[in-house]
Amino acid sequence: MTPPANPLAEDRRDFNRLAQRVAGIAEQHLRTLPDGVVDRVMPETLRREVLDTPLPAQGMGADQIINFLRDKILPWPLPTGHARSYGWINSPPAPIGILAETLATTMNTTSDGYDHGGIFLLGCLSRWLRELFEFPLDNSMTLLLSGGSACNLNALTVARHKAATQAGYDIRRDGLQAIDRRMLVYSSQEAHSSIQKCVETLGLGAGSIRAIPTDDQFRARADMLADMIEQDLRAGHLPCAVVALAGSTNTGAIDPLDEFANICEQRDIWLHVDGAYGAPGILDPRYHGQLRPLARADTVTFNPHKWLMTPVDCGALLVKNKSIHREAFSLVPAYLEAGGTDDAPWPYHYSFQLTYADRSLKTWATLARLGRDGLTELVVRFDKLADLLGERLEQSDCFELLAPVSLSVVCFRYRPRDYSGTEDELDELQSALSAQITRDGEAHMPTSEINGKRCLRACFMHYENTEQDIDHLLTLLETYGDAMSS
Repeated sequence: MTPPANPLAEDRRDFNRLAQRVAGIAEQHLRTLPDGVVDRVMPETLRREVLDTPLPAQGMGADQIINFLRDKILPWPLPTGHARSYGWINSPPAPIGILAETLATTMNTTSDGYDHGGIFLLGCLSRWLRELFEFPLDNSMTLLLSGGSACNLNALTVARHKAATQAGYDIRRDGLQAIDRRMLVYSSQEAHSSIQKCVETLGLGAGSIRAIPTDDQFRARADMLADMIEQDLRAGHLPCAVVALAGSTNTGAIDPLDEFANICEQRDIWLHVDGAYGAPGILDPRYHGQLRPLARADTVTFNPHKWLMTPVDCGALLVKNKSIHREAFSLVPAYLEAGGTDDAPWPYHYSFQLTYADRSLKTWATLARLGRDGLTELVVRFDKLADLLGERLEQSDCFELLAPVSLSVVCFRYRPRDYSGTEDELDELQSALSAQITRDGEAHMPTSEINGKRCLRACFMHYENTEQDIDHLLTLLETYGDAMSS
């Protein structure tokens, strides 16, 4: 009897040849990316073809699959791999990270626990990251999750658990139904949208968020925070957590972390810092003083797939007290086993998710390739480029800054010389500028909004960004702007 075809075994035997093909395709993609259109939009006919592709009855050949992906998917990536994509805060993937991710996928191990190489590499990486951010090492840990949203949710889940426990409630057993006080989360009015999603997911409701007003530099005001907490305590509410920002998404603003930490320590309230974008700014001596208080937070979110060049996805959560995290999450049924060591804890005890991909290899490899000095050089260079762009904008008579330059983010708008139109028309001009330079493939710069004014927003995140990009960007915007407003 003839055995049935086994295409997977066939591919394993032919793996070297197939891998060489894929490696060649990937190399060509990386090599030609800088010379291509920045933001490539898939044609409608091709979208339809991909969407309507039927599941084959007999299976496609491996080479046919590779050809399909090469021709119909790979040419249409997000623009973040291009050095002139300034809009979104995602860095391009480090080449060594791409290769390490291939090895991680080959191993096919999960990062939840058990005795395998990735767990011990994660333990090493955890220490590297805590040292990099000057975070306490005793009884602390680092979790690698999917991104900032997952990290924020994990942190606020533990904050809710701690607040409920201190108030005499067993939230794991009885849930929110047993709590007769409103649990509150305090965050800047500039906070990332994921904070509201987290609070809603935790069952507290968006109405439980206290938005802290900001100053003229878009930093949350510590004096207002203290007053809000006192008023809520007098009203019988239960403060659950304070969320501070270390580099807001919109403007790069850094909240007064030391003052926030003082307030939280005095009242024993969980301090979570969302530094998904900006926390690595601690490596820049100019921002070190503002970010050194990260060490005082209970938890800190930051995304290695932003400034640290790790391939998507990878969010990291620095945890000061892993014992409280374990109390909030650990559940060990008979079909699992408890385990881990102090320097290589098993992550599933400290988060909601059980099986998930091992992100340690690509992150460890990227950091190992750059080293502390290489990481510092990148962060400092990006910040200096933002400062230089800000200076050039202020010297120009057709641009205006809408927020102080902070970290590597610059918010500004094009304003024609001797402009006499309305604010609404000026807003529309920013949108038109953004759309036109994207359509023409010259750059990618979506709009944002500052104090009700539509703006252009540049964020430097690419390891090949140089001053030439600033020259190109300003010439581009002025040329297009003058043509569109004449």
